[in-house]
Amino acid sequence: MKYAASNFWRAGAVLLLLGGVAGAVRAAGTDELERRIDVLSREIEELKTMGRGASGTEYGAVQKTRVGGYMELHYLSTQKGDGENFDFHRYVLYVGHRFSDWIQFHSELEFEHGFINDRQGEFELEQAYIDFKPKEDFGIRAGVIVAPMGVINQFHEPPTFHGVERPDVDNKIIPSTWFAAGAGVYGSLTPNLKYQIYGINALQFVSGGRDGTKATGLGAQLGTDGIRNLRQKQFGGEQNGDVLDIGIAARLDYAVERYPLNLGFSYYGGAADDKVLDTAGNPELTGLVFDARYRQDRLDFAGEWAQFDVDDADKLKSAYGADQAARLEGWYAQGAYWLLQPGDRNGLLADAGLAGFVRYEKFDTAKKMPANATDRAQNNRDRTQWVYGITFKPVANLAVKLDYTSFNDADGTTFDSDKLNAGIGWQF
Repeated sequence: MKYAASNFWRAGAVLLLLGGVAGAVRAAGTDELERRIDVLSREIEELKTMGRGASGTEYGAVQKTRVGGYMELHYLSTQKGDGENFDFHRYVLYVGHRFSDWIQFHSELEFEHGFINDRQGEFELEQAYIDFKPKEDFGIRAGVIVAPMGVINQFHEPPTFHGVERPDVDNKIIPSTWFAAGAGVYGSLTPNLKYQIYGINALQFVSGGRDGTKATGLGAQLGTDGIRNLRQKQFGGEQNGDVLDIGIAARLDYAVERYPLNLGFSYYGGAADDKVLDTAGNPELTGLVFDARYRQDRLDFAGEWAQFDVDDADKLKSAYGADQAARLEGWYAQGAYWLLQPGDRNGLLADAGLAGFVRYEKFDTAKKMPANATDRAQNNRDRTQWVYGITFKPVANLAVKLDYTSFNDADGTTFDSDKLNAGIGWQF
């Protein structure tokens, strides 16, 4: 319709020009007038054929394919002065294609830190899936899917959240960005209640060399990294000879009708695919997430609670000789006030927004330890932190951010060096 409307106005303009030509009969000779009319007639015929691709549909193939993406540059500085640097953290390219009104393709390629070597930098296929949506309230999805665990894991474009970095609860407890190959369904049960449920490649305890000497990812000995290393960033049917298990990831989103409040609940359950040592069995991982978002005029609130449990953590300890946490847990609460909103100013700041925010986070990657754990000093995995910052958006899809983070452990001593972050991020 966009091209059809555009062609309509173009045709109208040509007709006006024809009228102008007709009005100029007295000033132009008959031969010149006929030449002009012939040229304009050909232009009208060309306009009739515009907007139709090789398929003969209303829109050409280019109109059905969309390119977008998001990027972010960070400046990070620790209190100790040993971590000061610029980092082009993410370059994500989106490509989507609409095959028809009910079949669409979506994909994202992510390039992290501007390079790749053995220790840093990543080039990943973060999303690549087909949506079949025969009805407005029901769809089928298959491909590489972002697990619907919490809000940030699903929607993490820089202009969509406060702070240079994502909340640590969405890093250490929920291993954002968490994606996997799989398939499932999504839709709406009511206008206010939406659902998603997918079968995806499961999180795995043993990663990399799989030499049977340790279980990576969920150990008290692994500091505050939580279950990040359990993500399997490959999509083949087998890894090093072991067939992957399938996990279930599901989510409900409810928009409260009378208030600008959105509530979410996410669930994950699946075997952790430990097949190296039979003594460890095949432990199950279970994850729960509750989140809330509230926006009223200039007030902006957000909160999230997340927990992952692993059964047979004591068997993992016996099998690998390393303490394995039986539970990870964390939560955060965040409040923001928009000092400037679109429409408050004219000129260059007509679409601008400026918010100040504060976020309190508390999380523990070894919240619960099995009875046979040798490291009982669990407090050194328990972190609290305050984040204070501002978000400036000259336009809706670009954010300039500045924040300061203060860390403490459960004993009230400094767990990590406080840090000052600045960044700019955008999406299109």
